[in-house]
Amino acid sequence: MEKMTQKKKTIALLSSLLVSLFLVAQAHGATVQRSNFIVENLSCTSCLATIEAELKGVPGALGMDANLRQGRVVVDHLASLDSEKIAALISGLGYPATMEWTATLPEQYTNRFARESSYRSGCSSGGCGSSGGAGAGPTAWKAAPANGTVYRTTLQVRNLSCTSCLSNIGAELSKLSETYGMNGYLSRGIVLVDHAGTLENSRIAAVISGLGYPARVVATNEVPAQKAFAASPDNNPANPAARSGRGCGSRGPCNATSASWQKLYQRYFTQTNAN
Repeated sequence: MEKMTQKKKTIALLSSLLVSLFLVAQAHGATVQRSNFIVENLSCTSCLATIEAELKGVPGALGMDANLRQGRVVVDHLASLDSEKIAALISGLGYPATMEWTATLPEQYTNRFARESSYRSGCSSGGCGSSGGAGAGPTAWKAAPANGTVYRTTLQVRNLSCTSCLSNIGAELSKLSETYGMNGYLSRGIVLVDHAGTLENSRIAAVISGLGYPARVVATNEVPAQKAFAASPDNNPANPAARSGRGCGSRGPCNATSASWQKLYQRYFTQTNAN
């Protein structure tokens, strides 16, 4: 009788242990972390596609969702992946990210990465049409001197994923009193800025980099004032091609295949790579 009682106690103890292990395993397997981030510089869905592509290669990242207008990115991930690391990865792409909150959720509600990107290339402002849209092509905002020369600084700029990026840069540079206008080439990652000689090219690079588009000065040259990316005194572009969005072919925003561009590329970038 005593042996029977002991046997029953042992079975009950083992059963309790198995149930506990099952519950623990179920708890760990059925929940994941969901972290919400406030992200700056989200100008178009190309930005989200860039973030998604980076997170796909991170162990522990399961999926993401985003709200472009609110500047929010939500990432579902395992507890082994720290949310601060996710914020650092997103920030490293040129989109400063701050974690707002982290919570757990049942596994069945987890966002999962699809095989193909969930975010197509496009601009929230509607400026990524076949004609190039706002911000692609020469843009003028101030009048240049009637005679003489102005300075044109060529910069190599990273994170130019859409014409909205160029619009953001133009809007910020137009606040500088010494700038006249600019041109941008998405496919080459190049921005050309026309400005007065009193404006240092390093300041131009700093302004662009501060927007989340790391910029490096390649060269600064003098060009005739009549050919500058600048507006005439009556605020109309001196050149019809200087209107925002002009000069972009149907193959996409400003592919920069003109002979003048090729000469510029050969002159500066070939020399830069050789050094």
